[in-house]
Amino acid sequence: PAHQRSPHVGDVPKPTRSDVVQVPNDHFDGQNSATFGMRYFVYDKHYRQGGPIFFYAGNEGPLESFYYNAGLPFDWAEEFGATILFAEHRYYGQSLPFGNDSFKKENLRLLQINQVLADYALFVTDFKAKQLKDTRAPVVVFGGSYGGMLAAWLRIKYANVFHMALAASAPIPQMYNLVSPTAFYQAITEDAAKSDARCPDATRQAFAAVIESFASVSGRATLSKSFSLCKPLQETDLSHFLQYARNAFTEMAMCDYPYPSTFLALLPANPIAVACQHIIANGTDGLAAAVGMPYSTGDGKCIDMFTAFVECADQTGCGTGDAAKAWDYQMCTEVIYEQFTNNVTDMFPPRKWTLADLRIYCASHYGTSPSLDFNRIALGGTDLRKVTSKIIFSNGDLDPWMPGGFLESQGPELPAVLVEGGAHHLDLRLANPLDPPGVLHARQQEKAFISRWLALLQGADDTQYV
Repeated sequence: PAHQRSPHVGDVPKPTRSDVVQVPNDHFDGQNSATFGMRYFVYDKHYRQGGPIFFYAGNEGPLESFYYNAGLPFDWAEEFGATILFAEHRYYGQSLPFGNDSFKKENLRLLQINQVLADYALFVTDFKAKQLKDTRAPVVVFGGSYGGMLAAWLRIKYANVFHMALAASAPIPQMYNLVSPTAFYQAITEDAAKSDARCPDATRQAFAAVIESFASVSGRATLSKSFSLCKPLQETDLSHFLQYARNAFTEMAMCDYPYPSTFLALLPANPIAVACQHIIANGTDGLAAAVGMPYSTGDGKCIDMFTAFVECADQTGCGTGDAAKAWDYQMCTEVIYEQFTNNVTDMFPPRKWTLADLRIYCASHYGTSPSLDFNRIALGGTDLRKVTSKIIFSNGDLDPWMPGGFLESQGPELPAVLVEGGAHHLDLRLANPLDPPGVLHARQQEKAFISRWLALLQGADDTQYV
C-alpha cells in the first residue's frame, strides 16, 4: 500500500541537504521539453573521496516516509565512506510533473515505471558529475517493497549507472502472476498462528459474528459503536467494512516489527500478537480493538471508515490522499496482481479479485486495460541470471509479501537472503536493540556481498589496460 503517515524521526539523522533537480516530464519524447522538480535528500557527513553512493529508490509515498524508515544505509555509511542519496518518485510527495493538476486523468499518463527508472538514472549520473565530482564512484541502489522492485529494475536496465542492488521484500514474481492469489492472506494467517495457534479460528468466528450482526439494525448499531465509527453502518456498507477490517491486518502484518513503529500507522511492538490477544479474549469486541489499532489516532476520536480506508485497485490498500490516487493508477497500468481471500487457507471473509475484476475497475476509472506483457519484456522478466548480476533479494518470514518474492538464489551473483523473524523489509530499517537475531544475520550477509562487489569494482578500476 502507499505510505502515508508522518515519519517518526527516530535516530536517522536529518539530511545534510535537501534540494530539487529538474528532470524531463517525458524522457522518451524529443518534442516535449517540459521538466518538473524532483525532490531529493543528501546525507554526506561520512563521505570519503572515492567512496560509493548509497542511492535509495523512492517508491509510492512522500520522500520523508522512506528516508526516516530506511536506516540501513546510515548504519553502513561511515564504514564505507558513502554519500547517501534518496530521491522522490514522480507523482508522490512534492515531485509532481503537472503540479496540482498531476492527478487529472489526462496527466497521469507519464506515471510509468520506465519514466521513473530514467529519472533516477539521469539524476544519479548528473549528481556524480556535478555534485560529487567523481564520475567513477560506484553506486549501490537500495529499495524496499515496490522500491525494491525499482532497485532491481534499475540494476537490470541501467547497469552502467547502478552497480549493485539490495532489493528488500520485492515481490517481482507476484507481479508476474507466478504466485497463488491466496498466498498473501494465507501468510498473514500463518503469522497470526505463530503468535497464538487459536488466533485464526477466533478471527474467523469474530468475522462471522460481524456478518451476522450486519443483518439487523440493532446489530449494525452495536458494531458502529464497538468499532468507534463516526457514521452509523448501513446495510450496503458490508463489503467496504470487511475490506476496511481486512486492511487493518495487512498493515499490522507488514509492520509486525519487534518494536513500536510509525511506518504505515502508529503501531505497538508485535502488533499481530497484540491483535490476536484482543480477539481471543473478546471475540467481536476484540476484533474491533484489533482493527482500530492501525486506524486510531490515539485521541479517542471516532474513525471515518470511508476516509481511513479507500477502496481501490490494490487489494492490500492504496493508502489515502494523493498518494492513493497515484498508486491506484499504477495498479491499473503496470503493477498488477490478483489477491483473494477464501476463509479456508486464510482467516478472512471470502473475496475474489481477479484480473478480469481489475480490468473492469480500471476501464471505468481510468480507461486503461492493465497488461503485464510489455513489462515482462521491458523489465528483464524472471530468468534473471541471463540478464543481470549483483542483486540481493531479501525477504522476511513474517512478511505477507514473502511468498511473492524470489526466495531462492537466482544465480551465483543473485543471492536470496532470508530474514528470520522479519516483517516487511525489516532489514532496511535502522538497527535496533530489539532486532531478532535473524535480521542481524541477514544484514551481515547483505553487507558481505556488497563489500565484496565494491572491492571487485575497485580492483577493476585500478587495473591498467595497456
